[in-house]
Amino acid sequence: MKSARFPLRMLAGLTATAGFAFAIPALAHPALVSASPIAASTAHDVRTVTLTFSEAFTPPLSGLEIVMTGMPGMEGHHPAMKMNGVKVAAGADRKSLVATLAKPLPAGTYDVNWHAVGEDSHRVTGKVSFTVR
Repeated sequence: MKSARFPLRMLAGLTATAGFAFAIPALAHPALVSASPIAASTAHDVRTVTLTFSEAFTPPLSGLEIVMTGMPGMEGHHPAMKMNGVKVAAGADRKSLVATLAKPLPAGTYDVNWHAVGEDSHRVTGKVSFTVR
Protein backbone atom coordinates (compact mmCIF):
# COMPACT_ATOMS: atom_id res chain seq x y z
CA MET A 1 0.00 0.00 0.00
CA LYS A 2 2.79 2.42 0.77
CA SER A 3 4.16 2.10 -2.76
CA ALA A 4 0.74 2.95 -4.26
CA ARG A 5 0.45 6.15 -2.19
CA PHE A 6 3.92 7.39 -3.03
CA PRO A 7 3.18 7.99 -6.75
CA LEU A 8 -0.03 9.81 -5.83
CA ARG A 9 1.85 12.12 -3.44
CA MET A 10 4.52 12.68 -6.03
CA LEU A 11 1.90 13.46 -8.69
CA ALA A 12 0.13 15.89 -6.32
CA GLY A 13 3.42 17.64 -5.58
CA LEU A 14 4.31 17.95 -9.26
CA THR A 15 0.85 19.29 -10.07
CA ALA A 16 1.12 21.94 -7.33
CA THR A 17 4.61 22.92 -8.53
CA ALA A 18 3.43 23.22 -12.13
CA GLY A 19 0.46 25.36 -11.04
CA PHE A 20 2.78 27.71 -9.15
CA ALA A 21 5.12 27.98 -12.12
CA PHE A 22 2.25 29.13 -14.34
CA ALA A 23 1.11 31.65 -11.69
CA ILE A 24 4.48 33.43 -11.53
CA PRO A 25 3.77 35.76 -14.49
CA ALA A 26 0.62 36.96 -12.72
CA LEU A 27 2.80 38.17 -9.83
CA ALA A 28 4.85 40.47 -12.09
CA HIS A 29 4.61 44.24 -11.70
CA PRO A 30 4.92 46.96 -14.34
CA ALA A 31 8.59 47.86 -14.68
CA LEU A 32 9.84 50.97 -16.46
CA VAL A 33 11.53 49.93 -19.72
CA SER A 34 12.09 53.33 -21.38
CA ALA A 35 11.66 57.04 -20.90
CA SER A 36 11.66 60.05 -23.19
CA PRO A 37 13.60 62.15 -22.39
CA ILE A 38 16.04 59.38 -21.55
CA ALA A 39 17.05 59.12 -17.89
CA ALA A 40 20.17 61.15 -17.02
CA SER A 41 20.14 62.82 -20.44
CA THR A 42 20.16 66.46 -21.52
CA ALA A 43 17.22 67.45 -23.68
CA HIS A 44 15.96 70.53 -25.52
CA ASP A 45 12.43 71.80 -26.22
CA VAL A 46 10.71 69.21 -24.00
CA ARG A 47 6.94 69.32 -24.62
CA THR A 48 6.09 65.72 -23.72
CA VAL A 49 7.42 63.12 -21.33
CA THR A 50 6.70 59.47 -22.12
CA LEU A 51 7.27 56.49 -19.83
CA THR A 52 6.88 52.98 -21.22
CA PHE A 53 6.35 49.95 -18.99
CA SER A 54 6.87 46.21 -19.37
CA GLU A 55 3.20 45.39 -18.98
CA ALA A 56 -0.22 47.01 -18.91
CA PHE A 57 -1.18 49.07 -15.87
CA THR A 58 -4.46 50.38 -14.47
CA PRO A 59 -4.76 53.95 -15.86
CA PRO A 60 -7.04 55.50 -13.19
CA LEU A 61 -4.60 54.42 -10.46
CA SER A 62 -1.36 55.31 -12.29
CA GLY A 63 0.28 58.62 -13.09
CA LEU A 64 3.28 60.90 -12.88
CA GLU A 65 4.33 64.36 -11.80
CA ILE A 66 7.15 66.49 -13.16
CA VAL A 67 9.18 68.35 -10.56
CA MET A 68 11.80 71.00 -11.31
CA THR A 69 14.68 70.30 -8.91
CA GLY A 70 17.19 72.92 -10.06
CA MET A 71 17.50 76.05 -12.15
CA PRO A 72 20.64 77.42 -13.84
CA GLY A 73 22.38 79.92 -11.57
CA MET A 74 20.45 78.76 -8.51
CA GLU A 75 22.35 75.56 -7.66
CA GLY A 76 21.58 74.56 -4.09
CA HIS A 77 19.08 77.41 -3.64
CA HIS A 78 16.16 76.27 -5.77
CA PRO A 79 13.35 74.47 -3.93
CA ALA A 80 11.70 71.57 -5.73
CA MET A 81 8.72 72.86 -7.70
CA LYS A 82 5.95 70.72 -9.18
CA MET A 83 5.21 71.75 -12.76
CA ASN A 84 1.61 72.80 -13.37
CA GLY A 85 -0.36 72.49 -16.60
CA VAL A 86 0.71 68.89 -17.21
CA LYS A 87 -1.90 66.56 -18.72
CA VAL A 88 -1.19 62.86 -18.22
CA ALA A 89 -2.87 60.12 -20.23
CA ALA A 90 -2.34 56.40 -20.74
CA GLY A 91 -1.37 55.14 -24.18
CA ALA A 92 -3.86 52.96 -26.06
CA ASP A 93 -1.90 49.83 -25.08
CA ARG A 94 -2.01 50.84 -21.37
CA LYS A 95 1.78 50.33 -21.28
CA SER A 96 2.77 53.99 -21.58
CA LEU A 97 2.10 57.19 -19.67
CA VAL A 98 2.30 60.37 -21.75
CA ALA A 99 2.57 63.77 -20.08
CA THR A 100 1.80 66.71 -22.35
CA LEU A 101 2.96 70.14 -21.24
CA ALA A 102 1.18 73.43 -21.98
CA LYS A 103 4.57 74.92 -22.92
CA PRO A 104 8.15 73.60 -23.17
CA LEU A 105 9.98 73.01 -19.90
CA PRO A 106 12.38 75.83 -19.00
CA ALA A 107 16.09 75.13 -18.56
CA GLY A 108 16.78 73.19 -15.37
CA THR A 109 16.92 69.76 -13.82
CA TYR A 110 13.82 67.61 -13.43
CA ASP A 111 12.54 64.51 -11.70
CA VAL A 112 9.59 62.58 -13.09
CA ASN A 113 8.04 60.79 -10.13
CA TRP A 114 5.79 58.01 -11.37
CA HIS A 115 3.51 55.34 -9.97
CA ALA A 116 1.88 52.46 -11.78
CA VAL A 117 -0.64 49.94 -10.51
CA GLY A 118 -0.47 46.60 -12.24
CA GLU A 119 -3.37 44.32 -13.00
CA ASP A 120 -2.49 42.47 -9.77
CA SER A 121 -3.35 45.73 -7.88
CA HIS A 122 0.20 46.28 -6.56
CA ARG A 123 1.56 49.84 -6.80
CA VAL A 124 5.13 50.37 -7.96
CA THR A 125 6.93 53.71 -7.97
CA GLY A 126 10.04 55.21 -9.46
CA LYS A 127 11.82 58.30 -10.65
CA VAL A 128 13.46 59.42 -13.89
CA SER A 129 15.73 62.47 -13.85
CA PHE A 130 16.92 64.60 -16.77
CA THR A 131 18.18 68.07 -17.61
CA VAL A 132 16.73 70.64 -20.02
CA ARG A 133 19.01 73.19 -21.68
